[in-house]
Amino acid sequence: MRMTPKQYLTGVFVAIVAVCNCLAAKEKAPPDPRFTAIESIVILPMVDARSGTKENVKLEDLQKSVLKSLEKRRYKVSLSDNAGTVGEITEEDLKDAKPAWIQKLGPAEARWVMVVCVNDVASKMTFGSTGNAEVSGYLYDKQTATVVWRDKGIGQAGQGGLAGMMLKSTMKGEALHAAIYNLLSSIPKLPKPPK
Repeated sequence: MRMTPKQYLTGVFVAIVAVCNCLAAKEKAPPDPRFTAIESIVILPMVDARSGTKENVKLEDLQKSVLKSLEKRRYKVSLSDNAGTVGEITEEDLKDAKPAWIQKLGPAEARWVMVVCVNDVASKMTFGSTGNAEVSGYLYDKQTATVVWRDKGIGQAGQGGLAGMMLKSTMKGEALHAAIYNLLSSIPKLPKPPK
C-alpha cells in the first residue's frame, strides 16, 4: 500500500518531534553529582606504565595537557609533583586501589586526585609517518577513599609523503595529546557558573 503525500509528511513530522524531544530530554538531564561536588582536582605526576624499552616521552608536558583539558571542562585544577606516601605508583596499584592506599595518594590536603598513565606509544615511518598512543586515567576521592572515575584513551596521528617522513619525531607527541583528549572526554563538562 502506497502512502499519500499527507501521510508521508505526517510521518516525517512525528519523527522530527520525537528526535527533538529526545535531544531536549538529554540536555535537561541533571549533571552527575559525583562531578559537580568536585571543588578542585590535583593532578599527580604522570605514570610511565610502559614495559620494555621506552621511547622518550615528555611526561611534564602531558601533565600540563591534562590540566588544560580539564580546565576546558570547567574544573578547578592544579599540578603536583607530590605522589604522596604511597611510594612508586604502578598501574596495578591504581586498578586495585585499596581505601588505605587511596588516602595516602598525593598531597595530604588534597581531596580529589587524578593520576594518568602512559600505557603505550609508538611511531613508525612508511611513506610518511604515524603515531599511536594509549593512556589510562583514574580520579579518586580521598575523603571517601573511592574511585570516582576511570577510563582509557587512544590517540593516533599521521602524515603522508615526504613531509610526514620529516615529521616522524612529532607523531608520538601528537598521538599522546589526542589520547589524553579522548580519555578526558568521558568526564562530564561542568555547567557554567550562574552570573
